[in-house]
Amino acid sequence: MTEESPENVDDAEETSPKKRKMYIGLDLGTLNTFILTKLSKANANESEGILVPTLVGYPEEGILAGILPGNAKMLHGEEALANELHLRLVYPLNDGVIQDVDATRSFLSYIREKIDPERKNLVHCVIGLPAGADADAKSNLEKASKGAFEGILFIPEPFLAALGMRDESKLEDPDYKDPVGNSLFVDIGAGTTDFCIVQGYFPKAEDLLSIPYAGNEVDVSLDKSMREAYPEVDVPLSMVRKFKETYSYVGEIESGARVKVPVEGKPRKIEIGKQVGEACNQLLDEVFSSIKEIIAVASPQSVFAMLQNIILTGGGSRIRNFDQELQRMLADDGYEDPEVRVSSREIKPFVAIGALKVAKAAREDQWVKP
Repeated sequence: MTEESPENVDDAEETSPKKRKMYIGLDLGTLNTFILTKLSKANANESEGILVPTLVGYPEEGILAGILPGNAKMLHGEEALANELHLRLVYPLNDGVIQDVDATRSFLSYIREKIDPERKNLVHCVIGLPAGADADAKSNLEKASKGAFEGILFIPEPFLAALGMRDESKLEDPDYKDPVGNSLFVDIGAGTTDFCIVQGYFPKAEDLLSIPYAGNEVDVSLDKSMREAYPEVDVPLSMVRKFKETYSYVGEIESGARVKVPVEGKPRKIEIGKQVGEACNQLLDEVFSSIKEIIAVASPQSVFAMLQNIILTGGGSRIRNFDQELQRMLADDGYEDPEVRVSSREIKPFVAIGALKVAKAAREDQWVKP
């Protein structure tokens, strides 16, 4: 996106004759990152952005010239995946927080090059943080942002998801349940599941809860159970993840998930419905246990209305029957008339949308210079 884009660049505030502000919203995920530079004029909840695997690849020792594109010393995102045979792949984040500052710095600089390759603008970026991110996590992200952005602002991801989901055109509708007004957001990502009480203001520490049990743990559990059931099958975790994404469900155990795997180089079909269900039900149990913990700290005057506005988001929210089963478990446990819904059945970058909304509304004194 260039400086001519009116949605993306602050035309009114030029800080130099040649550079103007560009705002971006960033959902920096453990597996994938979504970069948003522009909101749709027709609908602020629709967007066009860039999805990039959160990945850095370093050439293996002894790689010959001409093997990697441009004889690169480092590759990122899709390009790293395409050349993984010749690279040592590093995921800079673990459970949603930085585990490798240098790799994260390289990845964020790569993002900067994608959106502003000629550095014509002063890029100001709002980045979503896991609900449980501590001071060290924020400090590491600030260090990694140095050189990539001119201004940064960190906001908890569940709050950004609520803001991204909010439809401002319906706020006058008395039947509209404002996700920002009084809700409980459950963001089921790859590295963490985040819980956030959202009541119209930036959440305080007591409004937040994060657990390191999410999509990655489901993958590991499914991989383990598949190996126990079929010892002769040896497939990478990336293949297991694709099986989960295709067949995931919660509730009573089902069959009918037949997948093709190689055994000694020959194709074979195996049934993994039971294993998928058991792995996903473990995640459901963890979410149920933690959601009771966060409900217990909600204010008495808000809790009953909040229970009727429980919103699931993130990749894990699209596990079949997850909303229905969670609602049933809450009702069976004695909670009055709980209502659990999924933010969207389609993949929508609500965290990045919310981040860009915050970026456009932030005051000058709120930005941090990394």
